[in-house]
Amino acid sequence: MKRIFSLITLAAVALGLTSCFEAKSVVTVNKDGSATVEETTLLGAQLKAMLGGAGANDPGNPAAGLKEMVPDKAKAEERAKELGEGVTVKSHEEVTLPDGRGGVKVTYAVPDINKLKYSPLTSKNPESSKEPQRPMTFKFEGGTLTVISPDDKPKNPDAPKKPQIPKEQMAAQVAMMKPMVAGMRMTVELKGASGIASSDATHVNGDTVTFFDVEFDKLLEKPEVFGEMMESGDNLTQAEVAEKFKGVNGIKVEGKKTFKVVLK
Repeated sequence: MKRIFSLITLAAVALGLTSCFEAKSVVTVNKDGSATVEETTLLGAQLKAMLGGAGANDPGNPAAGLKEMVPDKAKAEERAKELGEGVTVKSHEEVTLPDGRGGVKVTYAVPDINKLKYSPLTSKNPESSKEPQRPMTFKFEGGTLTVISPDDKPKNPDAPKKPQIPKEQMAAQVAMMKPMVAGMRMTVELKGASGIASSDATHVNGDTVTFFDVEFDKLLEKPEVFGEMMESGDNLTQAEVAEKFKGVNGIKVEGKKTFKVVLK
């Protein structure tokens, strides 16, 4: 969970120019235990320009850490090897939308979901890269999929607590960030290719289980919630994030370490 919130912080810094950033990961599981993983990243025109040419490799470029989320074919092949045994790149598509946004959609073929080790929304954020990979894992048997979230990093009881930011100061910071993160969204979903018969996951809608979804436009309607998320999110466990922001329009987080999905 900390890696995801570190990525949110990285994206917010990269969006110092008014821009747009959207990342979506969808794991679709078939009845035979095979699966696909679709990762789509869309960038606004300004952010695309920041990542173009030599600028993407410039350590002084705040957007450089996001380049891994817009992989070329070679990088996609490397990621396939990281995802688990037998995973291959099924397709690599350049995406261009009428509103000027563009990016990449990569689809990975997974022959056996049991061998998938999935860390969604990965980037080369210097801070998050210090953390060891803690991927989601899956067990599929008899039409039932068990999704296991990684263990949270143990908290340091001696770590100093962050000072509480006054509400007025927080409101001012949120107002300043509003144009930077407008249109920003990050989503991780799980789908049943033939549908879902039942699930004990928290956020289920039809054939889709939402593991993580943050819509910044909706969060910005409540500055105090947005500020609290940016201030404390990376210090909370997955369960704590889910509980703290339960019922808040614009954010969904699966709080259970393990949940089951029965496919139709």
